[in-house]
Amino acid sequence: MTYKRKTQDEFQLWGDYGQGFEELTAESSRKAARSRLKEYRENQPEGTYKIVVKRIPITF
Repeated sequence: MTYKRKTQDEFQLWGDYGQGFEELTAESSRKAARSRLKEYRENQPEGTYKIVVKRIPITF
C-alpha cells in the first residue's frame, strides 16, 4: 500500500499597507506565489509583502 498525503501545501501572499498583515491571495505552487509576489511588488511598491506556507487538510 502506498502512502497518500493527508495535507497539501498552500502558499499565501500576505501584505502590509500600514495597519498589519492581511492575506491577499493564495496559490497552490511556490512558483505561482513568487510570480504573484513579483507582480505586487512592481505595482504597489509602498507595501510590505511575504509568502506564508500553510498545510491544508485534503478532504477525500
